[in-house]
Amino acid sequence: MERVAATKGTLQKAREQLEFIDRGKDVLKMKRDQLAGELNKLLGQLGQRANIEALFREAYDAVGYAYAVLGYDSFSSAASAVDTIEVRAFPTSMMGVVMPEVELTKKTAVDHVPTPTLAKAVAKLGGAVEKAIELAVLEAKVERLALELMSTNRKVNALEKVVIPRYKAMIRYIEDKLSEQALQEFFVTKRMRDITKVARERRQT
Repeated sequence: MERVAATKGTLQKAREQLEFIDRGKDVLKMKRDQLAGELNKLLGQLGQRANIEALFREAYDAVGYAYAVLGYDSFSSAASAVDTIEVRAFPTSMMGVVMPEVELTKKTAVDHVPTPTLAKAVAKLGGAVEKAIELAVLEAKVERLALELMSTNRKVNALEKVVIPRYKAMIRYIEDKLSEQALQEFFVTKRMRDITKVARERRQT
């Protein structure tokens, strides 16, 4: 342990710093628990990936059927009437963690698709894409929360296993040194009193 001045001022400062670090550790532990709770909620939603993959397979089959029925020229002409999906991405914050959000500002529309066969395919494909966007956002949130959770957990462990024990050891060291100094001063004072008393008695005899 590094040498510190064994004074009452140093002891008081070390105790105050330890109290501050303890409060910080408690705040970090609360944040860690909240992050873990939010992460568990989101992880429970990741199971929809299989459903989305199934939606894309259905959409692919529907698009393939429409292409086979309409032929290249009619399919291409009809497909040009399909509106594209538009999104707006923006950040949000959850417990200090920047999280991505995506808003669908323009969804898939089949009103102008001239053939029912292609309209069905477009609706399926558009629905699958929208679900895929939601899943991508969800996975990005999970990743960021998981990284923040690991970082917070490392900080808590460092405080509990390194910083706080070091401060406690420092405080014990200072307390022991102050006790030694107090005991030494007591014996010195007592010795001086004894010497003074003996000298006084000799002068009186």
